[in-house]
Amino acid sequence: MNLLTDPWIPVREQGKPSAQKLTLRQLLCEDTKWELCLPRDDMEMAALQLLVCMAQTLATPADLRALKQLISKPFVELQFDDGCKLCADWFRIDHPQSPFMQVRGVKANEPTPMDKLLAGVTGATNSCFVNPAGLGEALCSGCTAIALFNQAMNVPGFGGGFKASLRSSAPVTTLVQGEHLRQTIWLNVLTSEGIERLLPWHRKTEGQQPTWIEPIKSETFSATSIGFLRGLFWQPAHIELLPAQAGGNCSCCGHKNTEVHHGFNKAKFNYTVTGIWPHPHGARTMTLKKGEQEEKYLSFTTSAPSWTQLGRFVVRREVDDAKNPGQEPAAVIRQAQELGVRLTLCIGGYRNNQASILARRHELLSLGEGWNAKPVIVQEVVDTAIGYRDALNKALFTFFKGGGHKGAGVPVHETGKVQFYRCTEDMILDTLAGLDFTNPAPKISALKEQLHVAVVGLFEESVRPYMNDPNLIHTMAVSRQTMRKRLKELKPQQEGGADGKGK
Repeated sequence: MNLLTDPWIPVREQGKPSAQKLTLRQLLCEDTKWELCLPRDDMEMAALQLLVCMAQTLATPADLRALKQLISKPFVELQFDDGCKLCADWFRIDHPQSPFMQVRGVKANEPTPMDKLLAGVTGATNSCFVNPAGLGEALCSGCTAIALFNQAMNVPGFGGGFKASLRSSAPVTTLVQGEHLRQTIWLNVLTSEGIERLLPWHRKTEGQQPTWIEPIKSETFSATSIGFLRGLFWQPAHIELLPAQAGGNCSCCGHKNTEVHHGFNKAKFNYTVTGIWPHPHGARTMTLKKGEQEEKYLSFTTSAPSWTQLGRFVVRREVDDAKNPGQEPAAVIRQAQELGVRLTLCIGGYRNNQASILARRHELLSLGEGWNAKPVIVQEVVDTAIGYRDALNKALFTFFKGGGHKGAGVPVHETGKVQFYRCTEDMILDTLAGLDFTNPAPKISALKEQLHVAVVGLFEESVRPYMNDPNLIHTMAVSRQTMRKRLKELKPQQEGGADGKGK
């Protein structure tokens, strides 16, 4: 199976139910509007990310003008063939010496079943409730390639001393969603200019090959020694698939009478990377600790919805001091800002506890036209919503603890926070999608009014079960006054409004 030439991409034509598998040439060089078709959202996003990285390998546009042509028109077949010459053997799953994202001769006490390549299928307390039985029993070569890539790029790792990705454990991936799959792929391919801004050392390292062609050595090396394509396909573990068996059915995509893989061998491999490699598909935060700047990739550490971090995904901010961290959106989002396209963010990742997957998170978030000129307004909307959330949380926490008087003793603030997210998410996302960034004040004021009503209602709903307890009357009054004070500080202004200029 060669990912460059064989049909492996699971898709369906937009508006039609039937699924099929395409070659990369068909997808990029024809004008049919396709969408990915897999039973899991994380596998679909991993497939998209893999396709983006492959397109980046085949043809890196010189500048935005060249990129716009690729976004608007199918790829020329001659250009496709020229791109394949550089990496003809990079993407063969069963290559005798250098198979895709694998190492030959991996020694293991016993093979590992394929379900270990699918994040969260096993090893989590809720896995049997959210995954169909037998989902990872046997995988076709296409699903295997997607799972291998996802395991290396986005999953916490196998645990027990195995290395995680260059973005560390369970990073959030942010991509730009287009009108159809081919457009989406090119929207996330960086130009040569963009790569050089992202990796100042690009010229020195652009000749590097992927890790399965040019293996990592067991040593310490700097992130600045890692080239762009090498980093896009970084494989931190030693994995070798067992030989495929013919005539099987893929338990993931459902493809019948095909070659399937039932297991693989894996082995630990130690090395150390110093510094952080600036992956183009992930947002980063920067903090100052003891005068030193520390960077890390965003991850889902709580159950809070993705909109709470939306500002970090689109707004660039320098580090001011220890109390005001900086943030750097993914390079593909910064490029979309330069392109001036309407932004639909494709956000995905895992919430984890070490190697165990607690939850999968994959969402689409849209921003109104003009976001690229004033992305800081996105941060203002998010901060506004969080302010109302915190007003409710502070009032209910006071009711829980008592504030010098008898408290309810029940953590109603935690339930209130969950209910706030549930009740307000649609209004917040609708505001962001419909926001006129040239005149945001009316929409933001309307959102404040909606949030005000929601918070008052949620507070009363949370304390209602305790209305008849005479010992809590005073505490209820104090907590209600706390809420009113906070809401007054957040009260919509009658004139003026939000405005700002993004960097």
